[in-house]
Amino acid sequence: SRTDGREPMLLNYLTAPHVLIWSACRASSAVPGIFASCQLWARDARGRAGPLEELKFTDGCVDSDLPKARLTELFNVNFFVVSQGNPV
Repeated sequence: SRTDGREPMLLNYLTAPHVLIWSACRASSAVPGIFASCQLWARDARGRAGPLEELKFTDGCVDSDLPKARLTELFNVNFFVVSQGNPV
């Protein structure tokens, strides 16, 4: 989720193919109140790594755990099979 209050973004290999995996993992671990939000990093056309945007991202567990509407819009699906690995 973005920390600027706008609609959450769905980032995957199709919508954000140049995002560095370590930065996506870090953002996905940025649970509000536990870990600080962070910027996503990506490679540009020359292969240089840098911040994707000036926005900071957090895990979507609070406001958009499963973005069904966005998944339906992007991939034309109506049914979901979800596996989540949350700590006990």
